[in-house]
Amino acid sequence: MWLIAAPPLLDFQASQHLFRPYWIPLGLAVVIMLAGMLCALAPLDVPGLRTANTGLAGTLVVAAFVVCIDVSSVVQINQVVVGAAVALVSLVVAVDAGRWLG
Repeated sequence: MWLIAAPPLLDFQASQHLFRPYWIPLGLAVVIMLAGMLCALAPLDVPGLRTANTGLAGTLVVAAFVVCIDVSSVVQINQVVVGAAVALVSLVVAVDAGRWLG
């Protein structure tokens, strides 16, 4: 949720550009959130989604340097930190769930 709310809160000029530089990170944030909810609600039904979420978070970190070049540096740092945190948590969950769920 923070990734979706962060660009308008951290970069007040973004609304003047219709949040154009943030559509890819916002879209990735929504997909990561939905994938996380699916993993939490049905962990046995979608086992591959645990590692896919790690890849999505990694894509979010890469997008901060490739797509969001001309945005606020605070938003860019936030995107890298949150993307790295989500990737780390997703990786830990994937390894731990693989051990417990089989």
